[in-house]
Amino acid sequence: MAVNPILLSLFTEQAVQKNRVTNITISKSTITIQLEAVVASHYERPDCQRPVAVHLHDSETILVQGLGVQGRAVRYSVKMQRVAYVNDAGTFVTLTAPLPGLRTDLLVTEEVVERAMYFLIDRNQSLPATVEILRELYQVETSKSALERWKTAEAEQLPSVGEIVQGLNEKKR
Repeated sequence: MAVNPILLSLFTEQAVQKNRVTNITISKSTITIQLEAVVASHYERPDCQRPVAVHLHDSETILVQGLGVQGRAVRYSVKMQRVAYVNDAGTFVTLTAPLPGLRTDLLVTEEVVERAMYFLIDRNQSLPATVEILRELYQVETSKSALERWKTAEAEQLPSVGEIVQGLNEKKR
C-alpha cells in the first residue's frame, strides 16, 4: 500500500524518516503508523572477517509509543525482522535488523526519551510532573518507575568524572 508522501512529511520523528512506513491509520484519538526495518543484504558482524550475507529468519510485531500530535497519540506498529547468517566459525546466528529512532527495549521512540530527559534534567521536573507532562502534551503513557529506569540507563552512557577531566587535560596540551 502506498503511503501519502504529504501525510508522511508531517511526521518528523527519526522512526518515520529512517524506517519503511507501510501504512498510516488515523482515528479520533490515535495515529497508528506501521513500520518495518530496512533490511540490508549484508551486515558487518564482529564474528565475521568480511560483511556477511543474511537471509530473513522470522519477525514479530510490537507497539511503540511516539510523541503525540494535535491531541492524538502516535503509536508505531513495528515489524521487527530477524535475519540469520552463518559466522566464520560455522555457527548459525540470528540478529534483529536495526530500527533507527526506536528504543524497542523501552517501547518508545528516541524522541520520547529525549523529551523525558529534557523535562527531568534540563527543566528539573519531578518524576510525577514529567509523567503528567508526557501524558498531557504528547499522549505518552508511562510511569515514574519507568522514567527512573530511563534516566539511569541514559546516565550510565555518559562518561565518568575522571574521563571528563582526562579529556579536558588532553585538550589543554
